[in-house]
Amino acid sequence: MSRIDPEFASEIKKYGAKDFSACFNCGNCTAVCGLTDKSVNFPRIFLRSGILGLKDDILQSREIWLCYACGECSETCPRQAGPGDYMAALRRYAIASYEPTGLTKLIFKSNPVFILFTIFLSVMLGFFLFTLKPDHEVSRWLFTVIPYAVIHNMGLVIFSITGISMAWGLITMYLKLSKTVVKSEPGKSNFVNAWREVVKELGTMNRYQTCDKEDDSYWKNKPAAIQPWFVHWSIMWGFLGLLLATVLDFILKDPATAIWWPSRILGTVAGLLLVYGTSLSITYRFKKVTKTYRETRLADWMFLLFLWVAGITGFWLEISVAFGANYLLNHIVLLIHTIISMELVLLFGFSKFAHAIYRPLALFFYFRESQQKN
Repeated sequence: MSRIDPEFASEIKKYGAKDFSACFNCGNCTAVCGLTDKSVNFPRIFLRSGILGLKDDILQSREIWLCYACGECSETCPRQAGPGDYMAALRRYAIASYEPTGLTKLIFKSNPVFILFTIFLSVMLGFFLFTLKPDHEVSRWLFTVIPYAVIHNMGLVIFSITGISMAWGLITMYLKLSKTVVKSEPGKSNFVNAWREVVKELGTMNRYQTCDKEDDSYWKNKPAAIQPWFVHWSIMWGFLGLLLATVLDFILKDPATAIWWPSRILGTVAGLLLVYGTSLSITYRFKKVTKTYRETRLADWMFLLFLWVAGITGFWLEISVAFGANYLLNHIVLLIHTIISMELVLLFGFSKFAHAIYRPLALFFYFRESQQKN
C-alpha cells in the first residue's frame, strides 16, 4: 500500500502535467479510451493516485506504459484536466525514478539543464572522436591542450555510465512490476507466448491502431501512412534499424565502402523510415493538428530534430560516398552525423525515447497476465 503524499501533485506538474487536480472523477477519459479493458483501467484511476500522491502504485504500474498518448481523453475532458498530458508526465516521472543517477530528473524538469547537458555531451563526443584518429592534424593540436588519455578515458566513462544506468533502470522497473504480478496456476507458464505478443505489438502497433477511432476524430478515415501510429512505428523502427546497421558496419567492414553491402541497404531503408516519421511528427507539431501536438516540451522538440538531422546527414554521406566526393564540407557533415548519432544512443535511457525499452517490458507483464486469466 502506497503512502499518501499531498506534495506529489506539484512534483508531477514539473514533468509536464496540467492542472489534473481539476478532475472531478467523471470517468469520461476512461470511457473514451480505446485501450481500456477489464484489466487496464486508465487514465481515471491514475488521476486519483496522483492527487493522493500514491507514488508506489504509479511506479509499480504497467498501465502507464500501455497508453500511446493519442490525446483523445484530453480532447473530451470536460474539466480541461489534461489526462493525456498527465499520463505522459507519469511516464517521464517513472523513467526519472528508475534511472539511478538523477540526471533524467534534471533533464525532464529543467530546460536550461537539458540544453547545457546536450551541448556538453556534444563537445565531449567530438573530442572523443578525435582520439580515434590521433594522427589527424586537429587531433594533434587538441592533445597539446587536453591530454589524449583524459579525453579517451572520459569518453569511456560516459559510455559506461549510460549503459549501466539503462540496465539499472530496466532491472528496477522489472522488480517493481513483479510486485503486482498475479500468481499463475501450477504448471501454467506464458513466458514465451507473452514475449511473442510483445514482438507482434511492436511490429504492428495493433493496440495503437485502436486509438482515435471515434467518428469525430481528426484521424478518422485518414490514410494509415499518415496516422500517428504509423509515424510512431516509422520513427521507432527507423532508429533501431540504423542502430543495427551502424553496429554491423562497425563489426563487418569500413563504412566508407560497398554501397550495396546488406548493412548499408538496411541503413538506407531505416533512414527513409526515420526521416519520414520525424518529418511528419515535426510537421504535425508546427501545424498543431490535434491537442496532442499543440504543446510539445523542449526536450521532445530537440529529440525529434536530432533524429531528423541524423537521418538527413546520413543520406548526405551516403550520396557523397556514392559519387566519391571528398570535400571539407563532407567531413564536417560526418562529424555532425557521428556526434548526433552517438548522443542519441547515449541519451536513449535518459530521454522520452527510453519508453522504447520500458514499454516492451510493461507489455510483457500485461500480456502474460492476460493469458493467465484466459
